[in-house]
Amino acid sequence: MRVGIAWLILLGASFAWASPATLGGDFTLRTTKNQEVSLSSFEGKVVLLYFGFTHCPDMCPTELLQFKQVLAMLPADQRARVQPVFISVDPKRDTAEVLDPYVGFFDKRILALTGSEAELHKVAGQFGAHFRYVPTGSSYTVDHTVNMFLINPRGKLVRIIPYGTPTEDVLKQVTALLPDSASE
Repeated sequence: MRVGIAWLILLGASFAWASPATLGGDFTLRTTKNQEVSLSSFEGKVVLLYFGFTHCPDMCPTELLQFKQVLAMLPADQRARVQPVFISVDPKRDTAEVLDPYVGFFDKRILALTGSEAELHKVAGQFGAHFRYVPTGSSYTVDHTVNMFLINPRGKLVRIIPYGTPTEDVLKQVTALLPDSASE
């Protein structure tokens, strides 16, 4: 257990060495309906991006709940310009039959994406995120970066939001990026 906690601390601390200006970029992954989606598909929208997996006991459900809360707190016209994205880093277990109901439980507007393990490592690396599979007896868990990535309407990563940031603070950061709210 201590190794897992140390790994999560290391993953969160890895952002101290990289700034959002050097991270990010376009990528293409697949939806649960096997349709390719690129980050550039969301031009004009603020994107909240999170890397996780459905068997995650704590952090992933907390972040997905926060996605739901942020959407609920936005006026309808602004809500339409925000796209939460959950990238599953566990393609072996997180099939379409698992991912769809999982993210849908939190909010049907959350888009679930995944890819091959190699594709996922590449995309995670673009954002300075990391994940690794850790055996747990007859199964495994996934240690992963637990921060949220805030991407402006032009597709540029502008902020890495630490896990545990209050929802009201996330909401302020999102609304500051909406075209009518402030200049980007």
